[in-house]
Formats: sequence, C-alpha cells, structure tokens
Amino acid sequence: MSWHGDDGVNGQWVDDEALARDLTAALAEDDLYRGIEQAGLRAFGFQRQLVALRDELDLLLLELVHDSENNDALVAVRDRSGTDTRSLVFEGLGIGVEVELTDDHVEGQVIPAGPGRVMLHGPDGVLAEVDTDEVGYFRVDVRPHGPVQLVCSSDTGACATQWLVW
Repeated sequence: MSWHGDDGVNGQWVDDEALARDLTAALAEDDLYRGIEQAGLRAFGFQRQLVALRDELDLLLLELVHDSENNDALVAVRDRSGTDTRSLVFEGLGIGVEVELTDDHVEGQVIPAGPGRVMLHGPDGVLAEVDTDEVGYFRVDVRPHGPVQLVCSSDTGACATQWLVW
C-alpha cells in the first residue's frame, strides 16, 4: 500500500485514484475476495444463460406462495417415513409446482398434471434432470446446498421457480 509511500502525504492519499488502486491491490491479494468474485461471475454467467433459456422456452417465473419453514403453526412436520420435510408451493398463471424436501431427495408434482421434464439448477448449471410421470410427479435423489431453482417443462408450457437456498 502507498499510504505512506509516493501517493500519500502525511498518512493520506493524494487522490481517489491512488486510494482505489491501493484498495484494488489489497483486495486482489485476498483469497476470500477471489472466491466471492468467482461466485459472482458464475452467478452473472448463469443469469445470462437463464435469460437465454427463458427467452427460448418462454418460461413463466413462479412465485413462492407457501414455505413450511416459515409457518409457525407447522412445527417439525414429518413425512410418512418419519423424517423431517420442508414443503414449498410455487404458483403462476395456471401452472404450479409443489415440492417436498428431505435430507436426501427432492420430490414433487407439476400442476397441471402430465408428463414433462424437471431440471434442478445451481449457480454452476444443471445439478439433476428427471422426467415427470403422467400425473406430473418427479423425484430427484439429491439434496443441494446453496441457491437452486427448478425449471419445469411440459406440453402445457414451461416455468421456473424463484431461486431459493434449500
């Protein structure tokens, strides 16, 4: 840093450019900064890919209308197997997705019912991809960590959920 060097006078920087150069140099040396920068670049890259995909498929963005994690009335909901689950409901114009999350899988149903395809996206791309059955049911045997989004397609249209940290 040039705080007391050529750019500085009495412990101050001569101008904003000198300060900006020193801050940039200091941050560039930090591994944490590089990690954050890399994650940001991947997120922006994936956002561009998603915009292109959304334009190509005319995706409808679904809104999260129910999250059991945010419902104080439902405490420690358990599914038939006895494990803790989190249920999410996404809705849009005539289309929706209901999802249950457990420690080892994501399962749900695309509404309206019918065969289709579900892709689980993360910041680095597609994490998993499965077909739905005739009633729109799907199961992905993965429990992602970090931001994810479901992209669903069928004969009735295509949709994407909001990004969530699961």
